[in-house]
Amino acid sequence: MADALERLTIVVPTYGRPDYVRRQLEFWDGSLVKLVIADGSPSGLLVDGTDLASNVTYFHTDGDFHSRMLQLAEFVSTEFVAVLGDDDFFSPVGLRSCVERLDRDPVLVGCVGRSIRFFFQDGRVLAEQRDPESSEFPEAVKSGLDRLNSTYHPGKIGALFYGVYRTKPWKEVVRTAYSMHFQTGYIYDTIIRALITYRGPVGVEEVVTWFCSAENPPVRNAPGMDRTVGFVEWLSSESTAQEVQKCQELIVRDLVSLGSDDTASLTAAVKYVFDELLRRYELKAEIRTRPMEKFRRLLVGNSPRFIKRLGKQVMPQRLRSVFDWTMMPMNELVENLKNRQVRISDVDVDRISRAILRSHG
Repeated sequence: MADALERLTIVVPTYGRPDYVRRQLEFWDGSLVKLVIADGSPSGLLVDGTDLASNVTYFHTDGDFHSRMLQLAEFVSTEFVAVLGDDDFFSPVGLRSCVERLDRDPVLVGCVGRSIRFFFQDGRVLAEQRDPESSEFPEAVKSGLDRLNSTYHPGKIGALFYGVYRTKPWKEVVRTAYSMHFQTGYIYDTIIRALITYRGPVGVEEVVTWFCSAENPPVRNAPGMDRTVGFVEWLSSESTAQEVQKCQELIVRDLVSLGSDDTASLTAAVKYVFDELLRRYELKAEIRTRPMEKFRRLLVGNSPRFIKRLGKQVMPQRLRSVFDWTMMPMNELVENLKNRQVRISDVDVDRISRAILRSHG
């Protein structure tokens, strides 16, 4: 059987970050993975006059984010596919583990590993584990309808789209999710989550696979990536009620076409997902208005850097979490993860750390 990575395509939609695209090209040069980059920047990337590696496809397009995702779907011919942010990294060892899990468990539609959020500061790579509570659905959750009605189970997988997926269902999900434009870019994660998890369960492997970058703010001004409309406002406003309804109908139509459940049952399940989503975001908004939360954010935002450094060094982990001072040097986090029986490749960590340091040198 071919190496797992030969059976995988990584797709990278990008906009306005040529240096990070070059970082991806360098990192994956010579890999068995196929890399496809769709660049929607106003000007195409000049790759310093060098030829692209044989495993890389790069194209420049003037379309918006939706059209880039739809184009990327057409470039994938491998058995498996994964989406990567232009400033993020995947661990090749983690990707291989996810593909091997999918080989062992054909009922899974996809597989995610553990993830790390990293940040560059003062010549060091700092990091923290992201979404450590992510877990697979409980054993009692069997059907697609069960999974929709258990979307918000306690171990809900964070950033579910950044995993490894079987290509056929992934293409179906991408084509549906990006077939329609909505006023807020925040809703697409929910659309994709509903479409994926109905199709099958997603496995969770105890191996670090995704290194999520905190180096840059989210892209807000690229065509098709509008995040200026607040999520609670979009979900609850009378002016957007028809659009919210169209979004729910889009999901229901796709799921009904799979032929397992009737329209009424799916409509009720999708409505539950949206109602619970609104409730959770309203709760988050309410928490932010509480006096202690305002004080915490004021203290964190205005503390001198040396105070933050001291706090990170001397505070116990639980108290550091309260102040959101959970970043630590990458090598310390690696040891912590190993002590918790999370596999992580030292070779991949070293390669990724060196790539980060070079890009900030």
